[in-house]
Amino acid sequence: MKKLMPWIRSGIFLLLLAVILSGCKFIFAQTGYVRFIMNEAESKETNYDTIILGASHCRGAINPAKLDERLHTNGLNMAIPGETVEDSYYILKDVADDNDIKTVILDVDYQYWMWEQPTTHFTRSFIYQQLKNPEVKMEYLINNRDVMDMRNLLASRLSWDVSVSGVKRNIAVKTSAAYKNNDIESAYGKDGFVEGADGPYVGKGFFDRQGTEYGKLPPGEDYVQTWVGRSDDNLDENVKTVFRKMARYCKDKDIRLVCVTSPITPTIVKTLRMEYVHETLSQFITGECNVEYYDFNNAKMSFIPRSDCDYGDQEGHMGGTLGNVYSESLAIFLEDVSDGSYNKSDYFYDTFDDFYNNMAEDYTKVTGLEWRGL
Repeated sequence: MKKLMPWIRSGIFLLLLAVILSGCKFIFAQTGYVRFIMNEAESKETNYDTIILGASHCRGAINPAKLDERLHTNGLNMAIPGETVEDSYYILKDVADDNDIKTVILDVDYQYWMWEQPTTHFTRSFIYQQLKNPEVKMEYLINNRDVMDMRNLLASRLSWDVSVSGVKRNIAVKTSAAYKNNDIESAYGKDGFVEGADGPYVGKGFFDRQGTEYGKLPPGEDYVQTWVGRSDDNLDENVKTVFRKMARYCKDKDIRLVCVTSPITPTIVKTLRMEYVHETLSQFITGECNVEYYDFNNAKMSFIPRSDCDYGDQEGHMGGTLGNVYSESLAIFLEDVSDGSYNKSDYFYDTFDDFYNNMAEDYTKVTGLEWRGL
């Protein structure tokens, strides 16, 4: 018995430690949209055959309901603000067991692809915490063991709010019926707006974000200026590696992988010289990996009419009105590609310079509205 006591004490200590950490996580760790959308994807009541992945631009740009109407799919937009390409890969693997996925649409935001992506985001790993599949979680952990923060791994430490008001709010949310029923608007919403989304939740992972009042220009010039010159960067090697894994995974599972770049604020496309980014991404995604890639930054105004006012900021977060227009156009495009009637000249300008030279005039022709650009 004496020989067993050290082991018993160790076991009791680890058990108490687990209880304490679980209690702290429940009381202090903030919860939000990641939990909701992951639970939605893995609901036993719904089988999604189309999954849309990406970051914040995508969440307000692609409305799965518009694709469902035309393509007869059942889609879910799983874009999460700050979602990296690696996050997208693990999200896909995590939800694949619960859904018969036929198509993956990956929104390619070059901010998450160009050299060099910081590794410190793994210390926050807010998406990792919500992965359900133990094998997927272990793979993520092993691949990022050199940068994973153990405090966050065990108790979501970096999402803690230890203030009195934060604790009260956190406990109220986690003990509510809305939280237990995965009702995002009731659990996290206020006055019809979900926190951090700049607009109400419409459903299927899509948010009806606010645009900019017509005649005014979107904010965010200082932030966009920090990107100028980045179009000359190369792709991050780590991102390339994980995308190859995603492409191989989809091929092995007979899943169609379609990469798209949702159009950002038109004038900023020119400011940032996105034609260079387009070439870099195209050469890798289509040229090397043989994956479909369509860059709608160069889409004709006759196909996707858009002005700077249709965005909430210069960075390129679409307002909900344009998001629905773009989603309907994307559905038409994907249908034409699938049935073989796709003709590039019907949808895209010949060159980005053609787009720059004609976007204002073409916009007015299509909409009858005066062009309002930066």
